[in-house]
Amino acid sequence: MRRLFFGLGVVLIGASSAQEVGPADVFNQLKSLVGAWEGKTETGRLLRVDYKLSAGETVLVETWTLGAGRESMTLYHMDNQDLVATHYCPIGNQPRLRLKLPVSVDRFIFDFVSATNLPDASFAHQQMFEIKILSKDSLWRSETYVEKGEKSIEAVTYSRQR
Repeated sequence: MRRLFFGLGVVLIGASSAQEVGPADVFNQLKSLVGAWEGKTETGRLLRVDYKLSAGETVLVETWTLGAGRESMTLYHMDNQDLVATHYCPIGNQPRLRLKLPVSVDRFIFDFVSATNLPDASFAHQQMFEIKILSKDSLWRSETYVEKGEKSIEAVTYSRQR
């Protein structure tokens, strides 16, 4: 009987020490990305992304330099208990995505919820993206776009520049 209680106590201690990661925790982790980052696609195209905080540190602004005169932006913020992202795409639509639950400690997936300026689901739009913070100076990001039912995925590892 004593072994049963001891074993049960070990299980309960282990369960209570497990770290829960919620949307607000993820938002705080994403805030650590503030700065300038660079990465190269598989085809060698250089991508630059800058992160800054705005609106009393309640919004994380992600600005992408995709090429000469080509830029996009994603804004992250809490919406009550959800972490949401709105992507302002150079193709002219604005997908809204929400952090997918449950949340992994090192992998953050945002799924499509809706979009403005998207005439119908067959037009090209961002369907999801995933972020892994590898270290304080390295992150990996994968983006999935959908057009006419076909998915295209691009994954890039970025290094902090400053």
